[in-house]
Amino acid sequence: MATGTRDRIIDAALALFAERGVAAVPVTAIEAAAGLAAGSGAFYRHFRNKTELVDALVDRELARARDRVPPARGEADGEATEQLATRLRADLDFLRDLGPLIHILVWERGRNPDLVERLRSTAFEASIESGMAEILSLAPPQAVRDDPEAAAQVMLSAMVGFFLAEEYYGRPAGPVSAERFARALASLLTSGP
Repeated sequence: MATGTRDRIIDAALALFAERGVAAVPVTAIEAAAGLAAGSGAFYRHFRNKTELVDALVDRELARARDRVPPARGEADGEATEQLATRLRADLDFLRDLGPLIHILVWERGRNPDLVERLRSTAFEASIESGMAEILSLAPPQAVRDDPEAAAQVMLSAMVGFFLAEEYYGRPAGPVSAERFARALASLLTSGP
């Protein structure tokens, strides 16, 4: 929980921007949601404008993403499939934690292409690299070894797709739980000839 005024402003903005988009949220609403007197100008003691606030918000959330430590291979007992399934379940939890930032990305994709590119190149490219390293460390099938970058993209796309379906419907889109999904995806990426 944020304690400083700047952090409270960022937290309030994160929630409001995720719900309504950056353009639809006036500074006075951010001040009020942060527990400040709306219209007092307190916002401007910490940020020059909403653009600077969005930059600080994204920086903070991306730092959270970079600081995230994936489960170590030793945390999952058993075979490669179970190790990867454990990692994928943790990654789904992490996507849920980043939900507000993802919602902002959806709102801003047509309005702020620089923000979208920054998030894509920072967060998603790093996920592909991390995913490739994880998959290759688990002695994958030949098809994955032949093109680990494509396999990592498939893994990331499947994860984001599952997450977005849960977000849209408020639960998994079909009868498959997150647990079953992670296990099936892990099996596809670690089993085979």
